[in-house]
Amino acid sequence: MAGLGLNKKFGLAGTVTMIIANIAPDLDIVAGLKGPKAFYKYHREITHSLLGAAVLWALISGGIYLFTPLDSFAAIFIMVGAGLAGHLVMDSFTPWGLPLFYPFSSKKYGFDLIWFFDPVMITSMVGSVYLAYHFPGHEIMFYILGIGMIASYLLLRVFQKRKARRMAAGEVGPRFRDAEVYVLPSAISPFMWDVIYKARSQYLYVSVDTRKKEILAAREFVSASYHRCIKQSCDAELVDIFLKRARFPFYSFDRIDGGYRVEWCDAQLLNLGGVHGVTVYLSDCGAVTGEKLQVKKPVRRRRRKIEDYLQEEAS
Repeated sequence: MAGLGLNKKFGLAGTVTMIIANIAPDLDIVAGLKGPKAFYKYHREITHSLLGAAVLWALISGGIYLFTPLDSFAAIFIMVGAGLAGHLVMDSFTPWGLPLFYPFSSKKYGFDLIWFFDPVMITSMVGSVYLAYHFPGHEIMFYILGIGMIASYLLLRVFQKRKARRMAAGEVGPRFRDAEVYVLPSAISPFMWDVIYKARSQYLYVSVDTRKKEILAAREFVSASYHRCIKQSCDAELVDIFLKRARFPFYSFDRIDGGYRVEWCDAQLLNLGGVHGVTVYLSDCGAVTGEKLQVKKPVRRRRRKIEDYLQEEAS
């Protein structure tokens, strides 16, 4: 976006303006310096909402107008708005979505088309910038080509998503016939999708490879019977943060010496590895005595590895 003629018309300041605006919503990642707990708590909150974007829009526009050679506030306002909008639109394609009406509502909106680090998207963006830099005079052509490739790829993802849903339908039993259906991109491969059927506190997870036309895995997740320790575990800060992020949470608990252990997991994240849940330890009186994130190594690409992973979980 920053290279579409802005450098010629507004100089380096115009390009830098677009770049600053485009990365501004992710300034909240500095919270990650305090660890994953702070990152999950603050990332993609106020700076990715309509209110936060409006504040950033005004602050960045004013700062650019006051401290750069650019003297057209209207042009600055449009460039900053386009940069912010580009960031939010791209983030809306990922599974975390956007809390558009935060802090009035925590509900997130998105299209579930790509994973956070999609290789095709990254290659298209980096490739167009690289070619534009090494072949001066043809910058606009390469930037338009890159945007065209991204648009075409997203359209392809829409068709792949529909195909994944049709493929997973064959694994659905009577309990999930009327369930809500979510089709999400997998972190393992651009050709893999996670289809999740939600029926109250029950989930059916189906891993689909649209390129090979295979069902790689199917697994059900059910929350344990309710116990007072489940509600008490929600007093833990990590659980509060996790439940704001998790789209498919379920829980289990068991009795241990001197209290209870409650585990909160997410049906999709559990099958991808990485941070996928929270473990909370409670005393007999219900006080939180400890809490920690659940982390596992990511699942590999090959089908055999996925099946070994599921077998390990079952045992």
